[in-house]
Amino acid sequence: MGGRRRRCVAAYRSDNRDMRHIPYAMRPAAGFTLNELIIVVGIVGVLALIAYPSYQDSVRKSRRADAIAGLTQLQQLQERVRGQQPAYATSIASMPGSPSSTSPEHHYNLAVDNATATSYRMTATAAATSPQFKDTNCRGLRVEMAGGTITYKSLNAAGDEDSTNANRCWPR
Repeated sequence: MGGRRRRCVAAYRSDNRDMRHIPYAMRPAAGFTLNELIIVVGIVGVLALIAYPSYQDSVRKSRRADAIAGLTQLQQLQERVRGQQPAYATSIASMPGSPSSTSPEHHYNLAVDNATATSYRMTATAAATSPQFKDTNCRGLRVEMAGGTITYKSLNAAGDEDSTNANRCWPR
């Protein structure tokens, strides 16, 4: 019986030119080799190493909107206070409605400094427990109002102010 089978396979090979009915053992292997898989995983790893820092930077930039939202809310409350009193509020606790001393998403701590009858300064500083604390170039955002003029500034990790027009911490 073994000899007969060999003849059939040999006949099968020569007669079947379109190769649609090749026995399973003679079919080419399908799938990926281990080398191909290792190369693909390596390429994906390199791309991830390149893309991840950019992604983190984008997330930090988007979280700055949390500080801006908190400072904007405090600015509105300061103007409401000034409309009813001869001076701006000297602290967050003295503002109407008892606003929070943290930003809406709790990434920044808010504070009011140097408030007088004609000026105030408010700062949003990244909370030490927030991932925003790693944003060393824009760790703090500051709004100053003096004599009707509003100035936007940022603070780096050392506390140095940046008030230039090209300040990258405040989107414009």
